[in-house]
Amino acid sequence: MRPAIDIRPATPRAVLYLRQSTYREESISLELQEAAGRAHAEKNGYRVVDVLADPGISGRTWKRPAVQRVMEMIEHGDADVIVLWRWSRLSRNRKDWALAADRADLAGGRIESATEPNDATAAGRFARGVMTELAAFESERIGEQWKEAHDRRRRLGLPAEGGPRFGYIKQDDGKYVPDNDQSIVLAEMYRRYNAGEGFTRIARSLNERGILTNAGNVWSRISVTQILDAGFGAGKIVHRPGRRKMKPSESIYLDGAHQPVISADDWRAYLARREDAPAPRVVEPKYILAGLIFCGDCGAPMHVGNRGLVDYKCSAKASGKTNTGLAIKRLRAEQFVTEWLFDLAGQVDELAAAETKAANRRVRAVNSREAITARIAKLDQRMARLTAKWLDGELPESAYKATIVQLDTERASLDARQKIDERQANREIDVRRLIVETVKVWADMTVLEKRSALQGCIARIDIMPPTRPGAGVWRERVKITTAWDT
Repeated sequence: MRPAIDIRPATPRAVLYLRQSTYREESISLELQEAAGRAHAEKNGYRVVDVLADPGISGRTWKRPAVQRVMEMIEHGDADVIVLWRWSRLSRNRKDWALAADRADLAGGRIESATEPNDATAAGRFARGVMTELAAFESERIGEQWKEAHDRRRRLGLPAEGGPRFGYIKQDDGKYVPDNDQSIVLAEMYRRYNAGEGFTRIARSLNERGILTNAGNVWSRISVTQILDAGFGAGKIVHRPGRRKMKPSESIYLDGAHQPVISADDWRAYLARREDAPAPRVVEPKYILAGLIFCGDCGAPMHVGNRGLVDYKCSAKASGKTNTGLAIKRLRAEQFVTEWLFDLAGQVDELAAAETKAANRRVRAVNSREAITARIAKLDQRMARLTAKWLDGELPESAYKATIVQLDTERASLDARQKIDERQANREIDVRRLIVETVKVWADMTVLEKRSALQGCIARIDIMPPTRPGAGVWRERVKITTAWDT
């Protein structure tokens, strides 16, 4: 019998998988994890072909884009070994860990830790099992601690998470008091919904009036629904055991320690209408980049085809309008955008620089306003002199009116330029703050919520043609244009 031919390369190919924990005490920087992984690969003679990361995503969930990709690389023969910083980086769930190990073994690959023993003997497998069991234990212990902390806050009439609440000001003692301006808006939102208006119309009205959320973002149907369903404005604390997304009728509302801004009758009327309201006629997208991603070859939008659902494809090519449209793996494109999002969230220096730049622009805007005021004063003086000359008959009426029109036009132009400068000064800060708030809850967001958040951060994503062969070239193909660049 002829021996089987090993088609895998002589030099093992390694993919580094990084995950930054959501728990502060367990959080190890991605840079440290990557350095340890590269040192392990160099020590064992591995060639690193890719580095994939799930920053700020809990190890208790398997719904992570990068971990799915590394498993696919092993199964498709694109890599031979997955290198982790520690075993717990792959998963803190016993079942997920066992399935991942089986998938790697069946594909002829393996999983190794850069900082823990990788002995392939029975004793080594036992030691690995003990460490993964310890990781699962730590995850459950942390979960129990959070549950106890949340239960205690609810008993005190405080929300489980002590973040900001629209319509209220959080005091130093952790309690909430109504905000004079926002509380009026919050009460108005309840009254308008009870009067028959929809969430989308309420959101549009708030945006038209320039009212922003606490995070400095524009309103959407989802954000209005979430705030009103929470019942905080009715003096309630919502508790949703088992599921994060629940209808008001399935939620438990407890009395809070804060003062309501609407009456008990308004709250009952809201709950009654929410129970009777038909489901919104909105088709939730299945993919987070829908509507944002474009073919860099022809400029047409890209969509996920019905066959296989694995690629974003040029819609112009799919419809026969062009023969040169591009495509890219869906998971890779979504992974790139997710990594980009988390990377920007961690760029504290850049946010500080943006705030400094915005502050300088505001100073210039103030100086511009002062210059405008001085200019207007001079214009008023000139107009007074012109009016006096016209009344004395020294200036023809036609010349007087033409001059007045010219001065009014100049004044309006200066005002418009000043307003534009003020808006541009704050745009980058608003987007960066949106990114920071988004990554905190990214793992728990629905596809629609993720897509809405990305639309506030990204103007467009262009997929460019490859410029060279080789591993990792797909990363060079994704070009993101931020919202503040537009």
